[in-house]
Amino acid sequence: MENVDVLTIAAHSDDIELTCAGTLIKMIDKGYSVGILDLTQGEMGTRGTPEIRAKEAEAARAMIGARFRVRMNLGDSRLTASVENRTARPRPLDTRPVTRQASNN
Repeated sequence: MENVDVLTIAAHSDDIELTCAGTLIKMIDKGYSVGILDLTQGEMGTRGTPEIRAKEAEAARAMIGARFRVRMNLGDSRLTASVENRTARPRPLDTRPVTRQASNN
């Protein structure tokens, strides 16, 4: 994950699109860098699977123009204020040096 000017955080992967995607696009157009952090995988959703949601989330990230999207796994419909959840840190899924170099171009 890289530093960004704006980090949006939401419980589910469609929350950003439904609430503030237009604002994020405007911010990107003004030169701000944007990242998206989803706290859950959306596994409790009634339409589709978490795998489908992951593909949709990546497509939406690309359409918005966000630099990255990280999907944590804090348990859909089970978010609590536990110490474990409050101290969880998002980590990139792929940290191989070549991948990191390619993503910075």
